[in-house]
Amino acid sequence: MIASQAGTEADRVRADLVTCTSLLVFKGVLDYSGHLSARVPGTTDRLFIQPRDASRAALKPEDLLVVDLDGNLVEGELPPPAETAIHTGVYRARPEVDFVCHGHPTLSTTFTMVDHPFLPMRHFAYKFPDGLAVHPDPTHIRSREQGDAVAKTLGDAGACLLRSHGTVVVANRIQELLMDCLDLEENARTLLLARQLGTPLPLTPEEIVQVAESYDRGGHRPGKLWDHYVHLGRQAGVLAA
Repeated sequence: MIASQAGTEADRVRADLVTCTSLLVFKGVLDYSGHLSARVPGTTDRLFIQPRDASRAALKPEDLLVVDLDGNLVEGELPPPAETAIHTGVYRARPEVDFVCHGHPTLSTTFTMVDHPFLPMRHFAYKFPDGLAVHPDPTHIRSREQGDAVAKTLGDAGACLLRSHGTVVVANRIQELLMDCLDLEENARTLLLARQLGTPLPLTPEEIVQVAESYDRGGHRPGKLWDHYVHLGRQAGVLAA
C-alpha cells in the first residue's frame, strides 16, 4: 500500500471511529467514559483510540491517538484511556479483529448482576447463541495481565460482559460494530421485558441456525443500519449535516 492510499484509508477509519463514537453516545452505549478503537490500516501492531479525558460527545478525527499493542503512546500528546489494556489484549489475541468497543450500557450490564443468563431472544441475537460470557473481574482493566484475561473470557465470540462494569464488543467492520453494540442492548431490553411477562422463550438451536442463514450479516444489513443511524444523528444534531 503506497503512502497516499494508506493515508486515505487511515483518514476514513478515523472519521468512522468518530461517527460511531458519537452515535453510541447518542444511544447510551457510551457515556462520559467508554471507548472505541481500530487497527491502523496497513499495520498489525498500532491502533487508533480516543484520549482518556476528551469528551466522547465532542470527539474529532484529529483527537485520536495512536498506541502500540503494549499500550505505549506512539502519536498524540494526551494520555490514552486507563483501560486501553482491554483493546490491546483483544488485538493481541484476535488478529482478525479490526474494531473494539468497551461501553457501559445499563441493560446488558445488568445481566452480570443476576443469576440469569443473557439468552438470545431477538432474531439478531443469533450471534450470541450461548449467551455471553461474564468476565469476573469488576475492577478497571488496566494491566496487560488483566487485558489478556478479558481476551481469554471473550474467546472467539463477538462480545462478552464485564461483571458490574460493562461490555466488550469486537468486529472486523465498523458498521458491524455499531450494529452489534445496539443489538446487544436491545436483546437485553427484550429479555428483561419477557421476564416481566412470563417465562422467556429464547431462540432454539434450530431457530438460531435458520436465522443465521437468513440474516445476511455479511451483506447489506450492517450498512443499512449504519446509514439509518447516521441520518438520525444528523437530524438530532449529533452529527454534522
